[in-house]
Amino acid sequence: MRSNTKLPGAFEGASARSNTYHLIARLWLLEVDQDLLQRLLAPPLHGPFVQAGGILPSDACEQTVEQLAMEFCRLFIGPAGHLPPYQSVWETGQLQGTTIASMQRFINIAGYDCESMPGRAMLDHFGVQLAVMGHILEQVAHGQFDSAAIEAIQEFANSYFARHLRWPVELLIAASNQAKTDFYRSMIVITSEFLECEWDIFQ
Repeated sequence: MRSNTKLPGAFEGASARSNTYHLIARLWLLEVDQDLLQRLLAPPLHGPFVQAGGILPSDACEQTVEQLAMEFCRLFIGPAGHLPPYQSVWETGQLQGTTIASMQRFINIAGYDCESMPGRAMLDHFGVQLAVMGHILEQVAHGQFDSAAIEAIQEFANSYFARHLRWPVELLIAASNQAKTDFYRSMIVITSEFLECEWDIFQ
């Protein structure tokens, strides 16, 4: 049976917030494919996405999907003039380093299965970092914890957010300035506003 321990404010609405983290993570990890776009255009995702400020194309035809894939590639993959969504790049100017080691430690403690994430990005990819926080909240929403465990998990989540989800401000600003499609401009705004709300909650 689940414990009757009342979840602290940092974990209120953990299940819904976890779902949001996972969706945003997916949008940052890989280009939108036809299946995902069709799901965004229909319930239950359409309403919440639009209410959060998302702007969707009118259809999920092949041409639309290709246009969005090209935008994603231009913004985040390259080969030139792109914005690599890796924490180590924005903090040190090069890939990997201590950021990867830090992510690995958090992932090991959280019990996150990296094989479950779409794509095979490095651990400090912004999308992976979002997915890990989604996993932490998912465990809280479905787990059985006493008050001591909840306190420890909250401290862990606070520490993870401060270390690995406060860095992308410059990335988000730059991506917003470079995005040309309404979909990706709105996705970047949703991400930025969601993380600001989350920081207020964890504070």
